[in-house]
Amino acid sequence: MKKRQSFQNRFLALFLVSIVLPIIIMATILAFYFQKRIYRDNEKYFSTSLYSISTNLSTYVSDLKRLALTPYIYDAILNFFAAVENGKYTKNGSLDYRIELHRQNYTTSIQRILNTAREDILAVSFMPVNPDNHIIVTATKTSDLINTTDYPYQREAWYQQALNTTDPYHFMVSEAPPYIRSEATVISALHTVRNVYTKRKLGVIRIDASDKIIKDIFSSVNLSKNSGFVIAGQDGTPVYQVGKVEEDVLKRLSSTKNIIRTDSDTYRLYKSDISGMPWQLIFVSSQKDIFKEVSIVWSLAAILSLSSILAAFSIFRSNSKKTALALNSILNTMKKVARGDLKASVPETDLLQNDSFNTEELSLIAENLNEMVQKLQLYIDQSYKYEIDRQEAEYRALQSQINPHFLYNTLNCFLSMNRIGMKKELEDSIIQLTRIFRYTCSNAKLTTVQEEFEFCIQYCNLLKIRYDERLTFISTMEEEAKNISIPRLLIQPLVENALKHGMEVDGTSITISISASIVDQTLILKVKNNGIPIDIQEVYSDGKVGIRNVENRIKIFHPHASLEIKLTGDITSMTIKIPLEGGTSA
Repeated sequence: MKKRQSFQNRFLALFLVSIVLPIIIMATILAFYFQKRIYRDNEKYFSTSLYSISTNLSTYVSDLKRLALTPYIYDAILNFFAAVENGKYTKNGSLDYRIELHRQNYTTSIQRILNTAREDILAVSFMPVNPDNHIIVTATKTSDLINTTDYPYQREAWYQQALNTTDPYHFMVSEAPPYIRSEATVISALHTVRNVYTKRKLGVIRIDASDKIIKDIFSSVNLSKNSGFVIAGQDGTPVYQVGKVEEDVLKRLSSTKNIIRTDSDTYRLYKSDISGMPWQLIFVSSQKDIFKEVSIVWSLAAILSLSSILAAFSIFRSNSKKTALALNSILNTMKKVARGDLKASVPETDLLQNDSFNTEELSLIAENLNEMVQKLQLYIDQSYKYEIDRQEAEYRALQSQINPHFLYNTLNCFLSMNRIGMKKELEDSIIQLTRIFRYTCSNAKLTTVQEEFEFCIQYCNLLKIRYDERLTFISTMEEEAKNISIPRLLIQPLVENALKHGMEVDGTSITISISASIVDQTLILKVKNNGIPIDIQEVYSDGKVGIRNVENRIKIFHPHASLEIKLTGDITSMTIKIPLEGGTSA
């Protein structure tokens, strides 16, 4: 059998399917959409930022490269560099008039260049190749020339690399050299200066610029907590860094992979070459930071979903509770009616006070149920009255069957007694017959066990006039059972049935016994005989109303009463059981 669900459980399942599930699906779809959009917007933002920064850096580098080419543009600069490289220029200048003229022309030219250059250009320095001449000639915007011999530049790796590289330019980021007297980090462009005619290396020109411009370029970019920009050299070595980047990531920038995983995070690399220089701009994006943004979206989706579900559940709970109360009220009424309480009805207070009954359907069900119960009560009352009348008619019919038949046989016996002169016996028999007819003709429906047994004794005594020793009648009755009320003429039909069906036609005698006792708060009435064994099918065949009438009457008297017919050997017993329930004494 299919398991049935309660209305409230089905309503809850409907709520989960129609409300909760769509909200969760919708919130999940929206969260996925915004998550994908965040990733897409970040990709676009990173690409745009890389392009913008690399373009600005290319422009910045182009200015440095133009300054590095000034020796080939201004003869005064190249002539002065040649004089310095030849060792004809010292820290304190030169006594040679021509070299002093070269110095003055250089100073004039370089100052003009510096004054028109960007503000972040700190100095233009020249380091000659001649190992016997360690002088560094530096020009800044605030001083004409600074001649330094204390800085061993020829032993610096950057100098050797710039001098020996095949590339025309070399770039580096470092602390400001001591001859500039600045605490700023500098970005330097180095170029090997050659004699235009002989192609001989004269030295290295170094253009030092403050990193202020680069900082300004990166300042327009919003970086997350664990992300940053890295400018890497050709070998992947970090040259310049903005933001927070793990050391383990910096060591693996040369990797061809775009994703680097560490113990604490996963990073995605976005790379862009910087035009005009051998460096690469790399944006290191922390997936943890992006996940924080995404987690905010998921958190908001979860909060909104939960809030919506709670609000919907609150409304559902309120309405379903009212509906369940209304249905329970209807179901309780139906259960009471099913148990036989036809006075039950849906309370008027529920119909007036419960909002759920304001719905047309439930209100209509409740009103129709009440009306149906009322009509059912009326119908049952009418049917019950009809059944009582029918039983009463059968009871009267039984009496009418008993009286003529019994009277006919008894009067014949009386004639015989009168003829043989048994006047005393005839008088006693007439008295007993009078008592019998007074008992049977009474309109009372109930009697006591004692009265019914006395009636049966008188009835059998009259029968003994006819059957004499062929009939033996025994009556036993417990004292507690005497005054218990039972339907009138309940035992006599069983005694008559025992005599009618149990006596042999050849004159064999029969013993009929009746008894009354109380066992476990139940009245036990037994009629036993040792005559012909009873045929139970014959007893209940069509037209046989005696036994069936007794059964119907005891059922009307008590719904749990019963009649049991049993055959044990040659003994036929009919047992009536009537529960007492403490209220059957007369």
